[in-house]
Amino acid sequence: MNKIVIVDDEPQVISYESSLFDDLEEITIYKSRPKNSRDLIDRLKEAHTVVVTKANTIVNNNIIENLPNLKHIAVFGPALDHIDLNSAKRNNIIVTSIPNILTNAVAEHAISLMMSLNKKIPELDRRIRSNEWPSIETELLEGKTLGVIGTGAIGEKVARIGFNLGMKIIISPVIRIDKIRTLSFQEFSKVSDLNYLLQNSDIITIHTRIVDNNKYLLDKPEISLMKNNSLLINTARGKLVNEEVLYNAIISGKIGGAALDVFETEPIPEENKLRELHNVILTSHNAGNATGVVQQSIKKLIENIKNNL
Repeated sequence: MNKIVIVDDEPQVISYESSLFDDLEEITIYKSRPKNSRDLIDRLKEAHTVVVTKANTIVNNNIIENLPNLKHIAVFGPALDHIDLNSAKRNNIIVTSIPNILTNAVAEHAISLMMSLNKKIPELDRRIRSNEWPSIETELLEGKTLGVIGTGAIGEKVARIGFNLGMKIIISPVIRIDKIRTLSFQEFSKVSDLNYLLQNSDIITIHTRIVDNNKYLLDKPEISLMKNNSLLINTARGKLVNEEVLYNAIISGKIGGAALDVFETEPIPEENKLRELHNVILTSHNAGNATGVVQQSIKKLIENIKNNL
């Protein structure tokens, strides 16, 4: 019998009461995250299929080489940057994901964060609850420049929404795209390198995967290039941004604020200083958690599992 292990479902995103699970017999469910690599290996030592629900559960070469029974890595989501695909291929392990399922949900969340931050909605709400009646001047989005880092389905969706709001759009691919896709983006945006985008955008939103696990996409040199009083939105990966550098840029007044759905460590630790700032919006990696989307994702996940048993 092929054993299936759901290795890291905390906080829980999969509904196990679903009748879709009825045909799957030997399933082990961990409603906690692995403490370390050793714990991850111990959980999977008899597994034929591992279901990975969290982007910060790293299945690297060391993990894979220590799991001789593993035949299938089923990722509950679209991105695969936390899976060593080369190692999986060498070890004849199939890797499946759920592409494009979260596009609309994450794009809407990014736009919602952008609007809330720009219009200072959380600050207005907090001050009213403190018996104030504040009057705060805010900026129009129309005419502002939106910089979109990443040219996948989510980045394109966000860029097109921004364009329809009357914003000027700059797109930086990060990962090289072909000429045809470049031409399609040029119909409504300027395609540029990252430095140009950072220097010329009023609001920057990140929609790319991790390319180099040992390097931040936005570290001190990159954040120093951002326009004064610009805003940063991240719904992609927490480890793309150096949070300490971001914090210092905000408290110094270099940039105007940030809205984050992802963090270097999740759940976000109590001591994370970003929690203290009034011009930072924090959400709990919740961008993809939309009605209907999770159920569709579960259905596709189980289809992937059954097809590879």
